[in-house]
Amino acid sequence: MDFRLNEDEELIRETVRDLAQDNFRPRAAQVDEEKIFPEKNIAELAELGLLGSIISDEYGGAGATTITYALLLEEIAKACASTSVITSVTTMVGKAIERAGNEEQKQKFVPRIASGETLGAFCLTEPHAGSNPADMKATATVDGDNYIINGQKLWITNATHSDIFLVMASEDTSLGRKGISAFVIEKSKVTSGEVQIGAPEKKMGLHGSHTCAVFFDQVLIPKENRLGSMGAGLPIALKSLDTGRIGIAAQALGIGEAAFDAALSYAKEREQFGKTIGKFQGISFKLAEMKMKLDASRLLTHRAAWMSDQGLTHTMESSVAKAFVSEAAAEVTAQAIRIHGGMGFSKEFPVERYHRDVQATMIYEGTNEIQRLVIARNLGL
Repeated sequence: MDFRLNEDEELIRETVRDLAQDNFRPRAAQVDEEKIFPEKNIAELAELGLLGSIISDEYGGAGATTITYALLLEEIAKACASTSVITSVTTMVGKAIERAGNEEQKQKFVPRIASGETLGAFCLTEPHAGSNPADMKATATVDGDNYIINGQKLWITNATHSDIFLVMASEDTSLGRKGISAFVIEKSKVTSGEVQIGAPEKKMGLHGSHTCAVFFDQVLIPKENRLGSMGAGLPIALKSLDTGRIGIAAQALGIGEAAFDAALSYAKEREQFGKTIGKFQGISFKLAEMKMKLDASRLLTHRAAWMSDQGLTHTMESSVAKAFVSEAAAEVTAQAIRIHGGMGFSKEFPVERYHRDVQATMIYEGTNEIQRLVIARNLGL
């Protein structure tokens, strides 16, 4: 096995690393403190064509590998976790439409996302349908040549800045999961009914990524805005989440790396009892454990990404990566705070932000309890 990156992957990683460290990192504290949507960061990524990294070049994307996608999200998250979440969800929506849509739908919607003209919003979760999406109440009712969409979605990333919403809704609630279809709603094109965006949630972290409830009230859309056949909605969503979970693992890895780098630097500078604290075994062993967890995390993330690039089924491997890496990163950020001592509890140092931001990676795109369920099922249990 060859663990080296190819020239294109190295080039993109270095390009994104420079951009993120030079531009995103200096803005990250203000983005967090003032809950600012990082529009400058997103515009700079769009200018480089990185909002559609894994989208095919014929639809305006970069046509990059999933490995490359993981690398760029890792580097972005290392500088600004909020920006990585925005990028991940937008890319996932664009890729879902490319994967499941017909040629007309691809040409109509995907280039707008890949270019950064609009962000994408993935609308699956509901008040009573979180870990079990088959319980969703949102409906899509046929009305001549149109559908009427009604329902509420929760925890929608990018809702405030998106024009393209990928919405799962049931055409026949009696069929359960088999009645769920996928629809594209262009908010700016809605002329009948209303798409209402709720106020951003007051979250523990990821303050620059605005997360809102979205309400669809008698929203009329043309029939041609349905992706695939009736009942294809949940498979489309789950296929998207297979790739999305690789992105979440990469985000968590980047946050963990940022915390590790900060802790290692602090341990080499802070002195107590006549020597730097990194010379004490209690601290050096913590850093060694953190390094081991991050290295294992990278291998699991890249394995799932490689399998995706090879066209192999990777549902279990994506779940393994997402669950393991997010939990490992949470442990790393917690230890980074302890290594900083009292200063780790202060906003003067970024480690407390890293610890807050990483918590979401264990929850969204399927809680880690659900990932264990997915893994167990793939083991035949």
